[in-house]
Amino acid sequence: MFDVLLFDGGTLRLSEEFALGQRELRRRIRADRWWHAGPGNRPILPAHFLEFCHADRLLVILDPAVLVADNLINELLGLTPDGQVACALPADPRTSGAVAVDYASRPGFDRHVARRARLPAAAPYAGQSPWVYMITLEALRQIVAGDAAINWERIPESLGSRTLLAQRTFIHSWSNYQQNTRAEMLDLLPAGTSSLLDVGGGEGGFAAAFVERFGGQATVAELNPAAGERAKARGLTVHCGPFEQLQHIASFDCIAFLDVLEHLADPLAALCKAHSLLKPGGHVLLAVPNVGHWSVVQDLLQGEFDYQPVGILCVGHLRFFTRRGLEKLIEDAGFQVARWRDSPSPLPGNFLSFLDQATAFQQTVDFQSLATDSFHALIKAR
Repeated sequence: MFDVLLFDGGTLRLSEEFALGQRELRRRIRADRWWHAGPGNRPILPAHFLEFCHADRLLVILDPAVLVADNLINELLGLTPDGQVACALPADPRTSGAVAVDYASRPGFDRHVARRARLPAAAPYAGQSPWVYMITLEALRQIVAGDAAINWERIPESLGSRTLLAQRTFIHSWSNYQQNTRAEMLDLLPAGTSSLLDVGGGEGGFAAAFVERFGGQATVAELNPAAGERAKARGLTVHCGPFEQLQHIASFDCIAFLDVLEHLADPLAALCKAHSLLKPGGHVLLAVPNVGHWSVVQDLLQGEFDYQPVGILCVGHLRFFTRRGLEKLIEDAGFQVARWRDSPSPLPGNFLSFLDQATAFQQTVDFQSLATDSFHALIKAR
């Protein structure tokens, strides 16, 4: 009934997270044929693609780093039978409407989608940049006949009112996984910090933000070669390879591990190595997800512990931490906490009511831990 055109995953395409994401996509999207638009077969304009595709409909996945709802295909097919409606897009966090975005895991995502069943099936398309959409081949041919140079991103908007938003299905993009600047972490750094090593720094967003704010020198240590090249293009020094194998290139005022320690087989060894690379009086900056977050606890109560491409249960996580466990690791590595803050994530009302009942039966509940999605800490060598 339909084919899929899947676009390239950019710097994510070689990662374990992306591989899991693609398996999840194929598990939920059963198509007649998958077409791939990547570095080896671009450009692929709609006019060229029509020479090969002969399905009734086409699902275009411009952003392949997406979580999709189980009902995605049924909802999109239901809105594009023929005639007036030619194109349909799933809702996403930018168009969530009256249903609050409160998920932090795959089961939570599914619960969010279930609540969307009470919404009208369709709403007008507001023109947001498309991540995923379904279009009839008849409409695609009509568009190409009028503009042979049109690109895939412009197609939903070009159809005007013939494009609708499918409100009862939902997708979530995690394509900025390696692009986040994490600028909120800069506030923890001491004044006068002039040199930074960002371990697992991705495309160099945080290192570049550091240079802009502090005016110092920044170096990125990154496993992903494609992400490392993006960081180099920002003018940053990049060392590609495992941090554990990094030679003593220099001494730094600060070494950052932002959502990195949990990916390492031996976080203690990594912190000890960082200790050896610091200048006297230097610091290590940490951001570590909290496995005691309410989303994980709620899922465990329902027998769920599903790895995902991103989040607390990211498929790349080898270690899991609560506050107490992270404090022990810091102490064992020869550091002491200079600054600490919890990243808040309020409990949903229904789960809070359940926990209130638990406390009535004298069950100890750490509400602070449950309402914290990650720990941010600046630590200093003892």
